[in-house]
Amino acid sequence: MEIENNRTASLITQNSGQGAPVDKQGNDRANAQPEAQVKASNTTDHFSLTGEARQLKELENQIAAEPVVDTQRVAEIRSAIDQGIFTVNAERIADKMLSLEQALTGAR
Repeated sequence: MEIENNRTASLITQNSGQGAPVDKQGNDRANAQPEAQVKASNTTDHFSLTGEARQLKELENQIAAEPVVDTQRVAEIRSAIDQGIFTVNAERIADKMLSLEQALTGAR
């Protein structure tokens, strides 16, 4: 079964170039300015970051520099397991799971 899609969406205008075959896009040069005029009319853009944006960027860089896993904590837990002194506090785990569930469902 062959499907033909020769129509474009009704919201796309014929002059927009959207929905047109690639070989026909951008061929409407009647309204286009010559490249030299476009380049000459461009101005230099400037931007500046706010203090908050700078702080966020610095924090992002600090977080990226930190290791994903706390290797010291992992070593402590491994050592406790190996020595047989590591205990699991089931009540604490259950409380943390419930608080996480409440945080997730309360955020919706």
